[in-house]
Amino acid sequence: MTKFQDQIIARYKFDDEGNVGKDSSGQGNDGVASGTVVPTISNASGRMALTLEGGPNGTSYIQLPSDLLKDVSDNTGVTVTAWVSFGKFIDMWERVFDFGKAHTGPYMFMTRNLRGTLFAEADLAVDPGRGFVRDEWMHIAMSVFGTKGGTLSSAGPVVYVNGEVVADGSISQTSSGNYAKLRRWFETFTDSSNYSNNFIGRSQHAADVDFSGFLSDFRVYKEGLSADEVIEVMCESLTDEEVVKLAKDKYLSFPTTIVTKDLSLPTVLMGGRVEVTWKSSHPETLSDNGQVQAITSAQGVTITAFLTKGLSRIEKSFEVSVLPEQLPPYTMTIHGNREVMDISEVMYGLFYEDINNAADGGIYAELVQNRSFESFVFDTYSHASGECGCSTGRNRNPLFAWSGDTDKMTPQNSGGLNEFLGAKDKDVNSYYVTVADGATIRNKGFSDSNQNCAMSIQAGDKYDFTIWAKAESAGTITIQLQDANEKAISELVTIQVESGNTWKKYGIDSRLVLTGTATVLGQLALTFDGDISMDMVSLFPQDVWGAGEETRSPSAHVNFQGNSNYRLRKDLVNALVDMHPKFLRFPGGCISEGSFIWENVYDWKESIGDIELRKENFNVWGYMMTMGLGYMEYFQLAEDLNAAPLPVMACGVLCQARSDYAHPAGGALREYYIKNFTDLIDFAINVDFENNEWAAMRKKMGHAAPFDLHYLGVGNENWGVEFFANFEVFKTSIDAYMEENYPGYELHILSTVGAQADDDAYQQGWKFLSGNITGSAKVAFADGAQVTEETVTWYEKQKNYMDTIADEHYYRSNEYLLHNADRYNYYYRAYNADGSVDWKETSKVFVGEYASTDKNTLAGAVAEAAVMTGFENNADVVLLAAYAPLFNKVLTDGTYRWTPDCIWFDDETVWFTPNYYVQQMYAKYLGNKVLATSFSTYKNGKPIDLIPQGGIEIATGNAEVIVKRVTVTSNKDGCVLLDQDFSQELNPAWQVIPGSVGSTVEAGKGLVLQAQASGLNGLYILDDQWTDYKVEVVASRISGTDGFYVGAGLTDISAEKKDVVEYAVGYGGKATGVKVYKQGVEGYTLGDYSSSTAAGNLRAASYEELADHTDYTITVNYGGETGNSLICSYTDGETTSKVLDYKLEAYNRDVFNSVTKDAEHVYVKLVNADNVDKAMQLNLQELSVESSAKLITLTGDASLVHVPNVNKKNDEKVVPTEQQVSLSNNAILLQLPANSVNVLMLDLKA
Repeated sequence: MTKFQDQIIARYKFDDEGNVGKDSSGQGNDGVASGTVVPTISNASGRMALTLEGGPNGTSYIQLPSDLLKDVSDNTGVTVTAWVSFGKFIDMWERVFDFGKAHTGPYMFMTRNLRGTLFAEADLAVDPGRGFVRDEWMHIAMSVFGTKGGTLSSAGPVVYVNGEVVADGSISQTSSGNYAKLRRWFETFTDSSNYSNNFIGRSQHAADVDFSGFLSDFRVYKEGLSADEVIEVMCESLTDEEVVKLAKDKYLSFPTTIVTKDLSLPTVLMGGRVEVTWKSSHPETLSDNGQVQAITSAQGVTITAFLTKGLSRIEKSFEVSVLPEQLPPYTMTIHGNREVMDISEVMYGLFYEDINNAADGGIYAELVQNRSFESFVFDTYSHASGECGCSTGRNRNPLFAWSGDTDKMTPQNSGGLNEFLGAKDKDVNSYYVTVADGATIRNKGFSDSNQNCAMSIQAGDKYDFTIWAKAESAGTITIQLQDANEKAISELVTIQVESGNTWKKYGIDSRLVLTGTATVLGQLALTFDGDISMDMVSLFPQDVWGAGEETRSPSAHVNFQGNSNYRLRKDLVNALVDMHPKFLRFPGGCISEGSFIWENVYDWKESIGDIELRKENFNVWGYMMTMGLGYMEYFQLAEDLNAAPLPVMACGVLCQARSDYAHPAGGALREYYIKNFTDLIDFAINVDFENNEWAAMRKKMGHAAPFDLHYLGVGNENWGVEFFANFEVFKTSIDAYMEENYPGYELHILSTVGAQADDDAYQQGWKFLSGNITGSAKVAFADGAQVTEETVTWYEKQKNYMDTIADEHYYRSNEYLLHNADRYNYYYRAYNADGSVDWKETSKVFVGEYASTDKNTLAGAVAEAAVMTGFENNADVVLLAAYAPLFNKVLTDGTYRWTPDCIWFDDETVWFTPNYYVQQMYAKYLGNKVLATSFSTYKNGKPIDLIPQGGIEIATGNAEVIVKRVTVTSNKDGCVLLDQDFSQELNPAWQVIPGSVGSTVEAGKGLVLQAQASGLNGLYILDDQWTDYKVEVVASRISGTDGFYVGAGLTDISAEKKDVVEYAVGYGGKATGVKVYKQGVEGYTLGDYSSSTAAGNLRAASYEELADHTDYTITVNYGGETGNSLICSYTDGETTSKVLDYKLEAYNRDVFNSVTKDAEHVYVKLVNADNVDKAMQLNLQELSVESSAKLITLTGDASLVHVPNVNKKNDEKVVPTEQQVSLSNNAILLQLPANSVNVLMLDLKA
């Protein structure tokens, strides 16, 4: 045996029904099947496996021995491997395994989205950042390498799927903070009791649900396994036949469908375990080893791979077009005379959330941390707060972030500024400190766990100091900037504190200025002569945004002068200016709603006015919020960016991702939050300074002019009846207030449809907005003290809420984004009788948070660019879009809370991700009209136009149906392409869908399709010449739970390459919608969060029950009147179903594109998401442009494509490049590099 095989701790094959937890390793580590639904062994898709039902914590799991990991150490490492098939998604925190002591830690676990976590007082996480498909076996491994006493230069966790690395959390010694954390985690194994509570399928945390799915061959090793060893483990449980099949399905792909250059074809896979040989159907065109021969025209070639292991052999064929190098594989034509739709004036903007230390210690330029000695955590900040969300107070840590003679600092909570300034809330600025004579104390700024100095001091720069102080007897405070060794890096400045024990703010009447003498991360030192009390210790750099005139923002200096607290880091604001945003959403998502308790809700009124009277709050992301960056500053920042302000506030519902058990706000508490909205409207736009306190407040803060508020977010990532009930009240109350006080004023309300596009909450959210929730519901509400129940009847004041703009969020894998660029093609569009858009009823979307989860890679940025072309091509639906999160501060120990992020910064500088540059390019180069395009390419060596085309299918699932007639009619000329009466002889073009159980023809009835439990039973016709046609099917259901499937645009029926649009009527007995297959994939089903089985926003709102023994005429109009519509409906002759009217276009995976124009330019966006360069001919019709154009390209070397966080401080490897290119005869041949985002800016002739 090899070394690693000797290190096995346990092996649970899960193949013995009589002994579920049997350990087959010989180590005697049997597990115990446990829970209220004891797990069993069953055959799952051909593999004997452990069946785990999922459910509340403790429902179904395996309890492992308490000493399972007794031999694990920093010298050994540890690895867990298993075969897994995911069941229905319940929660992202379901555990595949969880080994540890208790919820307090230490522990190690893996979730169902394969996020691995090591915890010992702090998390070390390794996260693939994407979901994985259900009901499919895959091999997973989490290998954690020990540091071997700190001798290894790199160690830590790595996650594998099917033998390939999907997340590498290896930590180098240079990442001192994380490397030290890893060593501390391994130290916890020295106490065996730390890993005495070990589960398969259950979490240490009682709030987490149990895992739902199947597990097989679960192994634990006391060694960190290498990639080759992980593959070896995977292959041990597979036959040679299964290995080659796995290699075929998961490891083997072909780099391109169009070949213009020699290819490098693999000869081995899976670390050499599978041999690959190749055979070309036309070696005179493309040789067996991928060499392009001398050809003069396009040729079709089938190249076949033969995969071999032992005696097992399997083949896989690829059909490609081989082109001579001078022939462009792709041609796109821009039709300048066809303006398709308008682009929203606020299409691209920013979502600012205080996450990753983005505010205090970030864009808010204050250098002193815990300046007001208010640092705290909530006494209860968990589910223990209960259904009412009641607070049990604040646990203070007044001296947090202060060092030096802290034993001479005495926190005080009486006689403070709150009393002096007349604050009504006792928790507003309630603490200060008294410092004893002779003490020297220091503040290092916004440092972190390393406690390193964090104040960025620049030689020659000046820093303004202010402080509130009082003393019984006169004394002095001497201030100075120092480096980490307490060496002076500024002059000394002495403050004379008056006697009389009365609070006074020093540094206002006479400025207190420190000048840096060195460029270094430093600290602030204060030395006291006499006993002196102090509060609000502040240090701001003078060189902040707006301190002088800003050439790109006429309002910046005015706002700086008007609001003495509007002090923002200049480099970070400039980074935002360079993104060319048209709106600014603030102050965040989760932080706006509050978590667990109502006191945690971000209350905008507590963030305005004098900073001394702002109520500090705790941020759900793990740190304090001073509220120095408050609503006034956000409004001013939006103004300076020339962006529309878009505040989002709590809708009387706490963050449901954390507090879904808590009741929504009712009674007086709900009224308070409603008034918060109406008062905010006053604060933003009212000019009655005499009679409106909020208008007066805005003026007092230096901004008499109203702000340009036209968008208002009501709720964030909310769902369910508790949200629906409150949203109705909030929305109609705001409407009524606007009508009464600001009649005719344009204010758009933004609604919310949950946290994850494609999940149940999203589907039900759109069902609610569209007016399709029926009846009433009893809803429990809380007012912060008691719980009451109300009966809510839906839509009493509005028939629906389609007049709102729905806020959608999705953080998804590159695969998801690349398969969903057409997501908004299938959104409901409402039209007036004259054909114009019915603005009130049509779907409107704010993509409020989205990103590739690929950790700021070039590949992730390219995938985002691809889906953004879909935003622009569906600009009648997508009105606003914002990448998220915006900022990530890299702390001095190298840690951060969330990736990916758009902008990375530290205390000294800022750097940009590939994702940032995509956002910049798309916002900067955007017109106000979308232009039509056409696209052509090659398939099997023949030129084709990329248009909706293909044959049809008719089928059913788990139902017996009779199909009586199918008619296909051309929309262009009325020609009948097919008229099949199934009481007559079958047209020979019909073929049987693979996997069908069969059909019969009954005289006088028609084609009888029998029920089958899985897959579809039916017939199809392939015909690539069919385009722009209408299908009519007459059918009835005899019995069963399923309905009818009518497909159009069918170009491939095989499971792995299926390409068709299916109108599925009554499918599963619970839904009607359009299912869209692209290359075998339904894009909306990808990812763990998805529960969707059809496309479109109203996928849960179109079902109407079918009756048995009733003839239905089902119509799929594949083209409509314009050739680009998909219109689906059915009727029984008396009533007609809801009509689904969608946008129809062929999916362009070759070059994602969008074209917009304004009065001066045409902007052509072209995204090549593949690993091969592509040449594309661009032709212009009905456009008069200059012969010279600018081409901006974002790409990188192949070695950089998948590198996480590829752009680093002072080392950005992926940046846009610009070049001038020339057109000839209104055409240009463009070379699109592999993995690239390209923008061509054409100048229109005057």
